[in-house]
Amino acid sequence: MIKSTLDAFALIREVFANYKISFIELRGIEVAEVCQIFERINQAGKPLDIFDIVVAKTFRSENKTNNISGFYLRELFDKFKKTISSSQYASIDNWTLLQMLAVVVKLQFPNAGIQNITDKYLNELKTEHIEAVWPDFKIAVAKTFKFFDNCLHIKGPKLIPYRYLYLTITAYFYRNDNPDYDFLNKYFWYYSFHNDDLLTNTTHLWEHIDFVNQQKSKITYLFNQFKIDKNRIRKSFYSSRGRLSRAILSLYANHEPQDWAKPHNYVLSNVYYLFTDKPNLHHIFPVNFIKQSGIANQIESDSLMNIAYLTQITNLEISDKNPLDYLKKYDEPSLETVLRSHLIPTIILEWSRADALPENALSIFIEERVNLLLEALRLKLEGIEFNVFDMGNRTDNISS
Repeated sequence: MIKSTLDAFALIREVFANYKISFIELRGIEVAEVCQIFERINQAGKPLDIFDIVVAKTFRSENKTNNISGFYLRELFDKFKKTISSSQYASIDNWTLLQMLAVVVKLQFPNAGIQNITDKYLNELKTEHIEAVWPDFKIAVAKTFKFFDNCLHIKGPKLIPYRYLYLTITAYFYRNDNPDYDFLNKYFWYYSFHNDDLLTNTTHLWEHIDFVNQQKSKITYLFNQFKIDKNRIRKSFYSSRGRLSRAILSLYANHEPQDWAKPHNYVLSNVYYLFTDKPNLHHIFPVNFIKQSGIANQIESDSLMNIAYLTQITNLEISDKNPLDYLKKYDEPSLETVLRSHLIPTIILEWSRADALPENALSIFIEERVNLLLEALRLKLEGIEFNVFDMGNRTDNISS
């Protein structure tokens, strides 16, 4: 047994000793060609991620003899994320973080060749430029996440309406010792809810960065008239990628909704978004109840105006009960305050106390909640011309 084992080891040793390793040395070729070779040999034709390419291009070995420090971008990103590990924003992907970095490099070094945030220009990031902006970049990104988390009460990246908001707000915080949070609040809600998609491409992005930097530089800035279609709010439904859907859920979260069963508890917390891609959302008029009673159509049933954040336990307790019945269980003196924290019209509580639902109860409820949402937005955009129109009723046009 021992002899056979020794023979096996001897054979393995002989194989390794005589194994020929292929080695090809290439000189004077471009990075694109290196990447192409790597993709063909090491990745079976799978294209390299732009972050991997930038990491490789900007890598620098430490040389103590010549007093040259090492540089490894992946390690910088990982260490930074550890410093904010208590926040859900630590899960942000490296590609977005790299684009945020490119924006700051462009601001700090206009002639560095970073004209945009596409892969073509991300590939032009230089080690020395990253090193120069990195300390202030980390501060700006941390402030951006803190603004979303602590100021807006949006506890994770899944609800940020536009991904480009990470980039524009980081640009605003970069080397900004006196940020105006009232301006930032207006900026966030204005563009999140505006009827037109005004932050969907890189042209919009740089226009936005110029706009926020006007305020940062104390140059006069002006928000144009805010426009919103009441019917789009009324008919909005849950979509994990929809801009308006995220905006509405962000506004609900911003009001720090309280638990119906335990009013002293807030529904949302840092761990709330850990378990599922879809937040724990409750139909105020449960879907099965609506189907059985026939009080509404499918659009009204699925409207985000019929949705509220609830803890899982409270959600299970309510199940598909008639709202007249389940509200009686929570009808304490504080319930009206709790409902207002969800932007839920208290008319539903009046119906519960009267033990009677109007025939078109859900339609009435949705209209009341749309109005509450618009009033909350109006307060957030105070000082900006506010134009509400209704494509579901073209005669309705309200400006203020």
